[in-house]
Amino acid sequence: MDYNRPMTSEPLILLHGWGMHARVFEPLLVLLEGRFPTVSPCLPGYADSPWRFDSSFATQIRQMGRDLPCGRLLGWSLGGIYALELALRYPQKFSQVTLVASNPCFIKQPGWDCALDAEVLNSFVEDLEQDKQRTLRRFLALQMQGESDARVLGRKLWQQIVAAGEPESAVLRFGLEMLRRKDYRVALDKLVQPLKLILGERDRLVPIALGQQIADIAPGIQVESVAGAAHAPFLSNPTEVAAQL
Repeated sequence: MDYNRPMTSEPLILLHGWGMHARVFEPLLVLLEGRFPTVSPCLPGYADSPWRFDSSFATQIRQMGRDLPCGRLLGWSLGGIYALELALRYPQKFSQVTLVASNPCFIKQPGWDCALDAEVLNSFVEDLEQDKQRTLRRFLALQMQGESDARVLGRKLWQQIVAAGEPESAVLRFGLEMLRRKDYRVALDKLVQPLKLILGERDRLVPIALGQQIADIAPGIQVESVAGAAHAPFLSNPTEVAAQL
């Protein structure tokens, strides 16, 4: 990777996943520094980003559409849902979409096997009502399954969550509902921007098989994979992900 190439003016806007916050991208941002500007906001309700209990997804997207600069979108996991919706709503503002370990439909459907069983996310919704911390830790463990340094990465992520402040239960519940109910498979055909998908080879949440199945509904998609990585390839393999960007 040639880090001496001149910086481009168009920023890369990185949107994080469920339960996390913007600092999760730090290992990747270090490698991208000097290549192009980056923006990594927190999703509504995470860290210092305000949360309105009566706020709908559409309201959040309108606010983000006003606040974010023009640029390229990168959405990790839940962040991919926001990235896709922003790209569909504001095609003149966002020039490209990259999904990292994100699925246009996170729940298995007839003819869509490269996703989660509905019971998995349903159990997180039920557990969240009983014990928020345990639910967050369980989700972290699921994300790290398959990583060679799963415990180390999981511990670092948990420390970041604690440092930033755990999201309120209402915020987490909202995100889980998004993962359960949003389906962008048909909408992919309406995207005018180039679309790229980066998958972790060992991801248990967004299986590597998605790369083959998504090509049937989005023939122009560029699919990359990261060998040995699970659900957070930019943490375990930041150099490879930076090169793919």
